[in-house]
Amino acid sequence: MKTNLRQTAVYSAVMLCIVLTGCASSGGQSADAAPPGALASNPFAAPGATSYDQVRVKTLRVFGDSYSSPAFTDSRGSINWATELQNRGRAERVDNYAIGGAAAAKGTSTAFDRQVDSALKGNNPIGNGDLAVVYFGYNDIGINGSADGLRRARAGYYDSLNTLIDAGASSGNNRIFVTQIHDWSRNPRNDPKTAGQVVLWNNFIADQANAHANVVAVDLFTVFNRIYEDPARFGFVNVTTRDYGRSSIDALYMDLNHFGSLGQNVISRTFEHYLTRGWEWASTINAGAEAALHLNQDIDNEVLLFKHNSRNRPTSGFAVQAMGSLADQAYRPARYEMFPGSSSPTRVDMTGKLNLAGSNTRGLALSFQPVQEVGTGSSRIGLAINSSQTPHYFNERHSSLSQKSDFNATTMFWHKAVRGFDFTTQASFLRTKHDSYKYDDLLDLSVANAGAGSTWSFEQRLRHSSRQGNMTVSPWVSLTHLTHTLDAQTAQSIYTSDVHYAATRSSEWLSGVGLDLQSDPIELGHRRSMTLGAGISHLFSLKRDSVGVAMQETGGFGAYGAVQREVFARPRINRTQIGFNAAVSLSPTFNVQAFYATDAGDMKQGQRVSLQANMQF
Repeated sequence: MKTNLRQTAVYSAVMLCIVLTGCASSGGQSADAAPPGALASNPFAAPGATSYDQVRVKTLRVFGDSYSSPAFTDSRGSINWATELQNRGRAERVDNYAIGGAAAAKGTSTAFDRQVDSALKGNNPIGNGDLAVVYFGYNDIGINGSADGLRRARAGYYDSLNTLIDAGASSGNNRIFVTQIHDWSRNPRNDPKTAGQVVLWNNFIADQANAHANVVAVDLFTVFNRIYEDPARFGFVNVTTRDYGRSSIDALYMDLNHFGSLGQNVISRTFEHYLTRGWEWASTINAGAEAALHLNQDIDNEVLLFKHNSRNRPTSGFAVQAMGSLADQAYRPARYEMFPGSSSPTRVDMTGKLNLAGSNTRGLALSFQPVQEVGTGSSRIGLAINSSQTPHYFNERHSSLSQKSDFNATTMFWHKAVRGFDFTTQASFLRTKHDSYKYDDLLDLSVANAGAGSTWSFEQRLRHSSRQGNMTVSPWVSLTHLTHTLDAQTAQSIYTSDVHYAATRSSEWLSGVGLDLQSDPIELGHRRSMTLGAGISHLFSLKRDSVGVAMQETGGFGAYGAVQREVFARPRINRTQIGFNAAVSLSPTFNVQAFYATDAGDMKQGQRVSLQANMQF
């Protein structure tokens, strides 16, 4: 196949529309029919296939750097383009040899040639109907450009590619996709002067495709240049600076040199298009005017179905998350960044409303993300149900006094993210039960009392996240209204008559301000990474009602004393909380989290340390 980086503007625009509007079919689209003969030359199509849904690679082998490495993308909460291809049914199996920091030039343990050696020595030999994707160049060019003009990179690439070809990666029904990289010089971290080396590298990649049968050049350069030129047309707002929090909504970069989930999705759909609807021209037709004419005819004849557009429709659906101890999260920076595809679960923050020290909390959070347009901000609604039981309640005879407080809580929340601002509305109902036991060993008498109450809470929170250096900085402010009700009860005493307490009701307004810091993942080597976080918050009362209590002593034979009423002024809340946490990812399925928190005003009584291990199955 002949490929040239200098393609016509018409071809560039049409190709990008095909890729980003989802013309490449996705799994489950039963109506994605192919015209007669369109799949005849496609080695990955099932025999007699009549639908693009029937195009599937047996084993997809990926060679590359951090743009392709699942260990890298998973550690940063981003989707991975190769994994997405498999999830959409385009590959039965993915063997991904990509490693962060890898280059085409020889001389390192992660280089292209070493990845090929690992693949050929593995337990899954190249079969029939396999696809190899080669995606290198970024680390060879580097931030400031290659000192030797990419000489070593071209030599290493040439040798390693030919090793794959000699091993049968492009023989029979096998194919190799070589990747022309996007304009690396436009990344926030890189020297714009590297643009010339990007063109030089991509022309070299095109030459490799043209020189070998069954080797196809996949052009990411054209696709992303169209995004840079007209971001809004393709659902992007920010394509120039890093914005980790928005990189799954409307920003291209999650850090200074890597795409987030949206960019990974573009890469995935580009490869998918070359596998399916673009196969005929990509594997046989010369690039340039002829290819542009063919694509325009396909659009005119509705061969390319834009009604399958999924560019502006992030995946909707339900998410279910088991909840650990809210006490352990009491001072933790709240996580309201509920973006599509995020690896972070929704956390219902009840800081300042509950004192759960010494209790075990368990529950279930369910959330739903409706279909929405990219650029309008993510939206999520949900329901959380959780309960807490004090782990120990001693009522043995040698225990003079013990007590416990258990609760059941139901919370409904709605979250909306709009251009860097996160709005969260949360309504909660808390039902609390208090039990106490008292024993006097001298009199050999004991009493047990039980009381109950409830709290309604309505909170509005506003958060704004921005990037500063290698971390995300998130200041926030909240306003909360609470209504408390204490049920009527009769309290027994060892030494006096029983006392009946009437039901009481009070309300209060609280406000909170805080600042959360979250670092980018720090590479530890061997596909391990660590993320550090810190948070400080200040909660204070705006208005707090006093509590009026009506008491009546009871005597024997149904006699009651006079009703006494007292008013108790509740002290204003004025509390500062500080927390630190660290999460270490030891593998894509296992991580360990450590957390320390303290109440700045009462460090002796308000400190908490926790350690948690999480494994995905």
